[in-house]
Amino acid sequence: MLELLLATAVLVLSVVIVLWGLSIAIRDVSIIDMAFSSLIAGVVAFIYWFSNASGQAATLTLGLVIIWALRMTVYLVNRNWGHGEDVRYTKLRSWVPEGWPFYWFSLRQVFLLQGAVIWVLTLPQQIAFVMAPATGVTMIGWIGVALWGIGFFFETIGDWQLSRFRADSSKKGTVLNTGLWRYTRHPNYFGELAQWWGLLLIVAHVPWALVGAMGVAIYSWLVVRVTGKATLEKKMSREKPEYAEYVRRTSGLIPWFPKA
Repeated sequence: MLELLLATAVLVLSVVIVLWGLSIAIRDVSIIDMAFSSLIAGVVAFIYWFSNASGQAATLTLGLVIIWALRMTVYLVNRNWGHGEDVRYTKLRSWVPEGWPFYWFSLRQVFLLQGAVIWVLTLPQQIAFVMAPATGVTMIGWIGVALWGIGFFFETIGDWQLSRFRADSSKKGTVLNTGLWRYTRHPNYFGELAQWWGLLLIVAHVPWALVGAMGVAIYSWLVVRVTGKATLEKKMSREKPEYAEYVRRTSGLIPWFPKA
């Protein structure tokens, strides 16, 4: 187990450092976002190979992670490619002087942080694949598959509806409050987290695998309180006055019927 944890840590560290160097060359820190899901899929595939996993639970987990990563990568590359650096990272450039002060800052605050998230998020799979490489899927595991499916639906449809909304010039300056966005202010974030909690349940029957739940919990906290939901809602509240009313009547994350 320790050998695996060290190997995956070195793998993730090596890749994010390479991406950091590339970001310096092309002056675009946001490449880490486009590579994030693919890197997770690569780590899970490495664990699967390293542990000689052959059971239904491990194989199904790998397949679902690859499906998630392919969709996410295609979506993010299609959304970001050719549009320059994400404004979040452009803003970071004003915090420190350009050149190496900013390069070291981006390494610490962006690349190494995302690398750490990738490593802790895959802890349940790292533990489960090594300790029980040939186990099947239990009843709790199938509940996890169902939860993953619900999450995949919400994230995929939510992203599609958001893309259509942004492409409609007549909707500029308004708030998306139809489709899945009528029932939750963040169907894509809800879907993302539902998928990862579902993946945790698939391997939850393996002794000590639930120790890795801290990784999913940390990721959920970051998405909800730090880099995702909280940051986006502050931005939307500043830019769109009607967003306050949308917040009042619409569930923050878990889908539910809107208030009157």
